[in-house]
Amino acid sequence: MTGIPDIQAESFEDEVKNAGGAVVLEFWIRSCSGCQKFKPVYDRLPDVMGDRVRFLRMNMMKSIENLRLAEGMGVEATPTTKVFCKGDEVGEIVGYRPLEEAVKEIEGALSGTACS
Repeated sequence: MTGIPDIQAESFEDEVKNAGGAVVLEFWIRSCSGCQKFKPVYDRLPDVMGDRVRFLRMNMMKSIENLRLAEGMGVEATPTTKVFCKGDEVGEIVGYRPLEEAVKEIEGALSGTACS
């Protein structure tokens, strides 16, 4: 895939909830056309935003645990991108966004937090 790690539900606590900084997690599924359209945008975000934000992915259909986690977090459509600061959800983007808009929304979600 890309340099963005695809995590599983069992590592969510360590990778996201216990993270000391900003984490952005995209929930996706292989058959989602919006996910395929958003993939090249999401792949570019680490280059644009640098090391201040960690980017991760989770394929919701890879396991029942992934699906349950996503549903428990209120994910109803894909792609859904959740923004976290020190383990707390501070923002959400549902659907496709062009690169500049995605950056703006992530930065907006993080502004005013301990991660900004």
